[in-house]
Amino acid sequence: MRPRSMARKLEGTVKEILGTAVSVGCTVDGQHPQDIITKIKEGEIEIPDE
Repeated sequence: MRPRSMARKLEGTVKEILGTAVSVGCTVDGQHPQDIITKIKEGEIEIPDE
């Protein structure tokens, strides 16, 4: 997905994928994807810069 993403950072690509998971009603490791997005924004989950 990274090469096709328009995001500048890997964090943006991860959020794009999580947003898609929200749209289709998936969970990620038993958690709602929006909760994971919130944790990324708050710094609880760190995404490396590549």
